[in-house]
Amino acid sequence: MIVVAGWRRRVFSSWLAAVVFAAGAVGLAQVAWVRLPHPRPLEELSYYPSGKAVRAATLGHAETAADLAWLRAIQYYGEHRRSDNRFARMAHVFDILTTLAPHFESAYAFGAFALAQEGGDFDEATTLIRKGVAANPRSGSLALQAGFLYYVKPGGRDLVHASEYFEQAARQPDAPPQAARFAAYCRQNAGDLYVALALWNDVLKGSGNAYLRQMAEKKIDEVRSAIAHGRPEEAIRRMTIPRVILTPS
Repeated sequence: MIVVAGWRRRVFSSWLAAVVFAAGAVGLAQVAWVRLPHPRPLEELSYYPSGKAVRAATLGHAETAADLAWLRAIQYYGEHRRSDNRFARMAHVFDILTTLAPHFESAYAFGAFALAQEGGDFDEATTLIRKGVAANPRSGSLALQAGFLYYVKPGGRDLVHASEYFEQAARQPDAPPQAARFAAYCRQNAGDLYVALALWNDVLKGSGNAYLRQMAEKKIDEVRSAIAHGRPEEAIRRMTIPRVILTPS
């Protein structure tokens, strides 16, 4: 289960679908922690200099090695979450894992959120998620995850980068239906009112959902009024800092 605090429930209900897989991964971590050998679960991986070195060592069996690396990675997460909550090697291991399996989208997303929220290393989190987007440039789902990561950035939302990834997600063939709305919302609250106006118009014209069209119309009026009166603050909401907590289901 993922508990999100700091934004309206009705908006985050859509966002939860984008990261709900993490609960399953955490559950698997619990199983791995119980069933796999405990001593230094990542020692054999963490001493490799890079994922390329591990790939070479697999002798053509990179996908099989990636499966083992995934189990070891979530075991590591589960073990340290139960004990000292320190994840010193996690970034390196997820880098190895995603080099072995560059299209394993769940590994990028889970690793990035774990690094950012519990590992306290947002730079490594963004490095990982950007690697994923670069390796999977046509994935609207992963771009949405990247936007969400920036949206819930610990210490303060990064609305500019969040909106950029939401916009990228909205352009993909598998575009999540909420991506365009999130992009418009972030642009508006970042103060990019003209861009927000264009994005809200896209939502109005492109959505088949009557409620979303009504929302878009309301936001368009709100942004136009702020622009006309020279008072951008009228269209910008004061936003609290949310937390994303991964908990076993």
